[in-house]
Amino acid sequence: MDFAQSDIQTMLLDSAQRLLAATAGVEYWRAQRHQPLGFDEARWAQFAELGWLALPVPEAAGGLGGSLEDVALLNVALGEALATEPYVSTAVLADHLLKQAADRAQGRYLLGEIATGALRVALAHQEVAHQEADGGTLARRDGTGFVLQGAKLLALDAPAAGLLIVSAPIAGEAGLALFLVPADAVGLALEAYPLIDGTRAADLRLEGVALPASALLVGPEHGEAVLAEAIDRASVALMAQAVGAMEAAVQICGRYATERRQFGVAIGSFQAIQHMLADMFVAAHQARSMLYHALAHAEDEAGARGAAIAAARIVVGEAGQLVSRQGIQLHGGYGLTDEYAISHYFRRLMCLEKLYGDLACHVERFGAAVLG
Repeated sequence: MDFAQSDIQTMLLDSAQRLLAATAGVEYWRAQRHQPLGFDEARWAQFAELGWLALPVPEAAGGLGGSLEDVALLNVALGEALATEPYVSTAVLADHLLKQAADRAQGRYLLGEIATGALRVALAHQEVAHQEADGGTLARRDGTGFVLQGAKLLALDAPAAGLLIVSAPIAGEAGLALFLVPADAVGLALEAYPLIDGTRAADLRLEGVALPASALLVGPEHGEAVLAEAIDRASVALMAQAVGAMEAAVQICGRYATERRQFGVAIGSFQAIQHMLADMFVAAHQARSMLYHALAHAEDEAGARGAAIAAARIVVGEAGQLVSRQGIQLHGGYGLTDEYAISHYFRRLMCLEKLYGDLACHVERFGAAVLG
């Protein structure tokens, strides 16, 4: 792949950095945490006006038909500014799932709604271990439709979504199906809560949720593979956000080291501080390199793609931990307090490392891909 930015990509990045820089900062991030949904809906509307939500949507559905590289570039800028909008859930993960819709017309319509900012979508897939052992969430056929029963855990961005994509096997059939469930469906209950970085998630309870036949987004014969592809694409976007956050954190710490004085000199003159900053700089650049590696293999067959994504998630996750923890230490520990920007990057990078599988999960996945 060509890593040089095209003219369009350069314009995209410039516009993103200008808009996001105008609102980034400790006071803004604090205010967002007190928003009902954890983000400013007016800025979400700006995302739509600028074409960011339409970026990965096919032209046939009213989008721009952008590539995953375009999406990653935008998410680097979102990561730099610690944007908490549900961009990845709606415009990356749900976008890919809706492109695979069994009902193509329905999929195009919903993609068009995403592109205009009228619709937000969240995935509800994760379940607690004991529930999975007992069969987990289950769909059963009921006449021409379906009935869903069960529970889901940590559905990211679900409190702000108007539509949920719920995974469940169909009773008596092999495989995993994906269903479209309106957020206000009868029998669906959401318990919303904030994560430590200010984003929102919810636990779901489905008690006899009745759905029409059209709610079947992807059948059980393809559901698991399509979901894996979508989560891998979401992982790439989240890694891009982590890279942006790391690079911003390194800059913040560099400025702090030149401004903070101790024993009559800037602490940046101390060799120990210089070593810390050098380690952070190298880790952030290694993370960006592994993001490129993941992008280069994002369209490969499942085995090669899985190995590349898992390897990148390991390196980016470890780099995020190093950069954020060193940043806190460089600030003398009180960097953990809410008054310092580095504390917000610390919390965001911690969350990004856990989403769609933590380090241990990706080490296991990489080992399985490489060693079979």
